[in-house]
Amino acid sequence: MIAEPGEPMTTLALVERIDPAHAPHPANESEMLLFRQLYETLVRVDCEGQVRPALAASWRLDADQRTWIVTLRDGAHFTDGTAVTAAAVRKSWAGDNGGDDVNPRVRRLITLVVVIDDRTLAITMRNPRPGDPLALAHTDLAIAMRTAASPWPLGTRDVASPVTGAPVAIAEQVLIFNRDELPAVRVLVAPRDPRDLLGAGIDLLLTRDPATLAYAATLPEFQSVPLEWQRTQVLLQPERAPTSPALSDDDRRRLAADAIQGEARGAEGPFWWDHAQGCDGASARVPAQFPLTPRVVYDGGDAAAHDLAERLVAVTRASGPASPALTGALLPDRTRRDYQRAVALTGTPLVQARTRGADAGYIVSVDRRPLDPCRELAVVIESAPWLDRETIMPIADTRLHAIVRRGTSGVTKEWDGGLLMSAAPNHEP
Repeated sequence: MIAEPGEPMTTLALVERIDPAHAPHPANESEMLLFRQLYETLVRVDCEGQVRPALAASWRLDADQRTWIVTLRDGAHFTDGTAVTAAAVRKSWAGDNGGDDVNPRVRRLITLVVVIDDRTLAITMRNPRPGDPLALAHTDLAIAMRTAASPWPLGTRDVASPVTGAPVAIAEQVLIFNRDELPAVRVLVAPRDPRDLLGAGIDLLLTRDPATLAYAATLPEFQSVPLEWQRTQVLLQPERAPTSPALSDDDRRRLAADAIQGEARGAEGPFWWDHAQGCDGASARVPAQFPLTPRVVYDGGDAAAHDLAERLVAVTRASGPASPALTGALLPDRTRRDYQRAVALTGTPLVQARTRGADAGYIVSVDRRPLDPCRELAVVIESAPWLDRETIMPIADTRLHAIVRRGTSGVTKEWDGGLLMSAAPNHEP
């Protein structure tokens, strides 16, 4: 739990826009918090890495050591009362043609889904882990049912789909959802200064903004709780040689401290991509075929990536005593690449730039502790098919803080740093 025993939380504050078209697969941290309350996976993973029941009541490993036989909990239903059957789970994961294939997002994790009976499925994993179905907790496998009656897919928790509430001066979006065992929960979405939200009667706000955390520390009604180190900022460089010099631990710590506003530390190993061996479906490397533009590209919606990209440009222009060592690692072949500017891209232009690999470098944020390292590696390689994974350069780890109103309760930390609301007492950490 992240809060003291008390009343259930009834008002959440989010600082990134919510798009119901993304549900149940979050595209930002705010959607990650909200969608977790609405949509279930078959299992969940607690803060100690233990697999727990969710939509599934039980599971066992088949003799082939790749297939999990999963039994759904008795009485499971979508929020309109429709029964959740094994066929409905299969349909939720289906490809666009509605046939036997699963959609590309699901295919990164599983290869085959067979309906055994009304409540039982056989799920063959693409890259099985010995002894546990950890990957079944991934949000790519969240169960939902789309309906023409609502822009929000129906979930399987005892929760009504969000509705738009009355306008609030401080919020661009107001959403309200109901869960049978909880009071109605109001969600204020305000992508501006998060400090403004602290006076709006909120119970929970996730942020890494240092000004907001400093302001919250002056308000006795709030406490700030650090979550797990969730993301790692890495540098990807086309045509970088595996033998190029790496950043030292001190270099990573210095860059994290100097560059990123908000809580950050030098990236700490072991790094999952160094140990994701034998991954089925990982693409072969396709070398870039373009001269490299002297810029470092980052996701314009990622504040930490912005800070880091700007700092890399400044470091490679500097002439201080630390500069040669840093520059030697960041730009091992300066005749081939350079950082003259940092460029923010989003959407299709960002996808196209990473795919082409025509820039000197790319700052990319990846899960620090992915549920399925092979799935995460596949995503990275799909976005940068020119990448030699031996040249992925970790720089900084980042995490969020939960600003929580004192006297509220019912929020549990999960394995990936996400938060799950519950009215029932829960003694997990």
